[in-house]
Amino acid sequence: MVVATLNGLDLAAVAAAAAAAVGVVLVGRGLWQYRRLAAVVDRAEETTGTVEQATIRPVHGGGSRSFIPAVTYTYQTPTERRTGETVYPGNSRFVKRFGTESAARNAVEPYDPESQTTVYYDPREPTHSFLEPAVQTGPQITQLGVGLICLAVAVLLGIVI
Repeated sequence: MVVATLNGLDLAAVAAAAAAAVGVVLVGRGLWQYRRLAAVVDRAEETTGTVEQATIRPVHGGGSRSFIPAVTYTYQTPTERRTGETVYPGNSRFVKRFGTESAARNAVEPYDPESQTTVYYDPREPTHSFLEPAVQTGPQITQLGVGLICLAVAVLLGIVI
C-alpha cells in the first residue's frame, strides 16, 4: 500500500483527524444549539402583543433564494414595552427560511397588522421574543448530519490507513 506523506506526515491520518475534529465540533454545536433553544422555549413567559407589520422578505445566498417571515410586533414585559421581529425562537429572524414564497406567506397569514397576538419572551433576556413556541430543528439537524458525515469519513480514512 502506498501512503502519501508530506514532510513525514501521513496525509490520510491528518485528513482523518481533521474530519473527526470537524465532525465532533459540528455535532456538539448542533446539540448545544438545540438544547439552548429548547431551554428558552421551556422558560418562556407569555404576554400579549400587537402586530405592527407582517410581510415576507426574500433572502439571497449560496446561489438560491429563500423567504423569511418578517413580523414586527410590540409586547410588554413586567418592566417595559419592547419591539420584536422574531417569529421562531432564536436570536435572528433568519432562524427559519422557506423555500417558496407561498410557504412564507402562510407563516405570516395569522398575523394581521393591528391585531393582538401571543408573544413569548425569555425572562432572562427579555429582548429575545418570538411568536411560535417551537424549536426549529432544521439548522441543528443540518449541523448534526454534516458532523456525522465528517465522522464517518474519519472512520473510513482510519480503516484505509
